[in-house]
Amino acid sequence: MTRWNIASIFFIGEEGTFRIIDLDPGRVNVITGASGTGKSAVIKALDYCLGSSKCQLPVYVRRRCVAVGVKWVKGQDEMISCRQVPFVGKAPNAYMFVTTGRNLRIPRTVEQFEGRGTVEVSKARLGQAFGIDGTTRAEAAPHERESRDRPSVRQFTPYVFVTKEVIDSETVLLHGLDDNRKAPLIISTMPYFLGAVAESTVAAERRLRQARRALEIDISREEARRTKDSLVKQRSRVLLSEAQQLGLVEGPPDAADEVLLLDMLRRAISPSAHARQYPSADQLDNLQERRQMTLKELNHTKRKLRAMTVTAQESQDYESAVTSQHEKLRIAEHLHLLEVPTTCPVCESHTETGAQFALAIKHSLETIRFETSAVGRLRPQISAAIEQLSERAEKLSGLLREVDAGIASNLNQIAEAKHFTDLAQVHAYFRGKASYFLETIDDQLHRPAKDLTQQQAEIAELEALVDADNRRIRMRRAEEAISRFASEAFSKLPKVEPCVNAELVFSTREPQVNLIEAGPEGAVLSMADLGSDQNWLAVHVALAFGLQRHFEKECRPVPGVIVMDQLSRPYFPNQREEMHDSDDEGNDEAEELDVSADDDRPDEVSIGSDDDDYLAMRQHIDFLFEEVAARNDLQVLLLEHAYFPNDQRYVAATKERWTRASGKGLIPRDWKRRER
Repeated sequence: MTRWNIASIFFIGEEGTFRIIDLDPGRVNVITGASGTGKSAVIKALDYCLGSSKCQLPVYVRRRCVAVGVKWVKGQDEMISCRQVPFVGKAPNAYMFVTTGRNLRIPRTVEQFEGRGTVEVSKARLGQAFGIDGTTRAEAAPHERESRDRPSVRQFTPYVFVTKEVIDSETVLLHGLDDNRKAPLIISTMPYFLGAVAESTVAAERRLRQARRALEIDISREEARRTKDSLVKQRSRVLLSEAQQLGLVEGPPDAADEVLLLDMLRRAISPSAHARQYPSADQLDNLQERRQMTLKELNHTKRKLRAMTVTAQESQDYESAVTSQHEKLRIAEHLHLLEVPTTCPVCESHTETGAQFALAIKHSLETIRFETSAVGRLRPQISAAIEQLSERAEKLSGLLREVDAGIASNLNQIAEAKHFTDLAQVHAYFRGKASYFLETIDDQLHRPAKDLTQQQAEIAELEALVDADNRRIRMRRAEEAISRFASEAFSKLPKVEPCVNAELVFSTREPQVNLIEAGPEGAVLSMADLGSDQNWLAVHVALAFGLQRHFEKECRPVPGVIVMDQLSRPYFPNQREEMHDSDDEGNDEAEELDVSADDDRPDEVSIGSDDDDYLAMRQHIDFLFEEVAARNDLQVLLLEHAYFPNDQRYVAATKERWTRASGKGLIPRDWKRRER
C-alpha cells in the first residue's frame, strides 16, 4: 500500500464514552441513514483533524463530544491525528495531537493523546507524513503568515472532499473555492500538488519573489536618496556661490559630490574663514551669460531631438512602405516573370518588350532591396542619437535650474546687502543660514549608496533555478492528463444533453472545467451551460476521480481518499428540502432532535429498480466500485441518504446504517451533554 487511507474515525465523550467508525482501506465504504443523523459531520470531523482553524462540527456533536480523532494507514505505517472539541461559542485551542508509527493504539480518553504540538507545528508534521516537503515551512519565521505558495495539508482537502456544496453545483468546482480566504491558497499551491513544480522549486520561487520585492524597495530608496542628493547638491552650490562672493571659500569643482560640497560649506562658516572681498554684482553678468549659453544649447539640443524623432518615425514609415512594395514585386519571382522569352508565343516573331518589362521589374526589386538594407543600417544609429540627445537635454535642464538658482540667490544677496551696513553682518547672516541648512540635512544622505550587486546576483541565480517555461509545459501536461482521465470517467456516468459524448477540459487558471461537444462543429460549453443537476454531478464525480488518477500516477502527496456527500441529491428533487442535513445547522432544537424516531422527515431512501432514478444511481454506484477496484490504494467514503438493499456490494460496503427506527446516529443519544 503506497497511499494513505482512513482506517477509522473516533469520537470521545464525557465519562469515558467512546464511538468509533471503522473503514476498509482501498475499498468503497458507505455510511447511510436519515437526514440529521450526522452524516455530513463526518467530513467536518476529518477536516477538523487536518488542522482547520475553525471547528465546524454541529452543535449536537460539540455538546456531547470532548475530542475527535482520525487514524490513517499506509501499509504498515500508521498515523493518528486528534483534537479537542471546543464547547459551543468557544474557539478551538491552539494544540493538536499527531502520532506516527506502527501498531498505534487508538486513544479512548483525552489523557491518552500523544504528540502534542501547536496547530501549525502539527500541520507541518501531518504534511511531512503525507509527503509534503517540510523545509518550505521550516524556513519561515515563527511570526510569518502562511505564504500563498507554501503547500500544506490544508490545500489538498479540495481533492479529497466532495461536499454537498460541490456535488451538484454549477459554480463551485472544488471544495473551498467558494471561500475567498481559501481560494487563493488552493490555486497558488495547485501546481505543486499536480506535480508541475518540485518542493525546491516552490521554495526558490518564494525566495525569488521576496528577493525581487527587496530589490525593488532598495532601488526605490536609492532613487529617493539620489533625488535628495540632487537637491542637496543644488542648495549647497547656491550657498557656496554666496560664500564665494563673500570671499569665504573658493569656487567648488564641477564634479564635486555632495560630501565635498558639504565639507566646503562647513569650512566656509568656520571661525577660521576670513572675508577677502565684498559681494559684487559683477558675477551676476557671468551667471546671466552662462544661463544664455546653457539655454541656447538646450534649445538647440531639443530641436535636434525633435528632428531626430521625426526622422526615426519617417524611416520606420518608409521602411514599412518599401517592404510592402518589395513584397508586391516579389510576385515576379514566384511567377518566373524574369525569364520572359524574346519570342512571341502567338506569331513566333522576335520581340524585346517582355524582356524589357522583366528587366525593369528586376531593377526595381534590386533598388527596393538596397533601400531596405540602407534603412535597416541607419535606424539603430538614429535610435542611439535620440538616446544621446535625450540624456544631454536632461543634463542641460538640470544645469539651467542650478544657474537660475544661483542668479536668484545672487539677486537676493545684492538686495539683502543693501540692508546691511557692515560686511560682518552679511557674514553672520550667511553663517546662520548655512548652519541651519547643515543642521537639517538627513544624516542618511551622507552614507554611501547600498551595494545591490549581491542582491542582483542572487536573483539571477534563482531565475536560473526557476524555469518558467518548464513549469508552464508541465502544468499543461498535468491539465491534459487530468482532462483525459476525467473524460474517461465522464463517459461511464449518467448524463443528458448536451453532455452526451462530450469531453472534459480541465484548466488550473480559474480553475474551471469546460465541455467540448463531439464533432468538428461541437461547441465549447461552460458549467453554467449544462443546465442539469445530473450533468453537474457527473462533472464533479469525473473530475474528482480524474484528479486522483493523476495523483496516483505522479505519486503526489495527496491521500488516496475521496469523501462524497450524497450522490443521490439530483435524483430526489421533491425531497431535497426535506433531506437537508440538520446536523450542519446551528439550531439547538434541531440538534437535540437529531435522531428522534418520531421526526416526520424522511428516513433513508430505499431505491427500487422500476424508475430512471434507480438506473442512474446504480450507474454511479457501479462506477464507484469499478473505479476503486481498478485503482491502487484508492478509498471512497460515500455519505448517502439512499440505500440499495438488493445490491450485495453496497450492503457489504455499508459500515454504518443510521435510521430513526433504530435510533442510531453519529453520536449515540445516551451520551451525556457537556456542561462546559
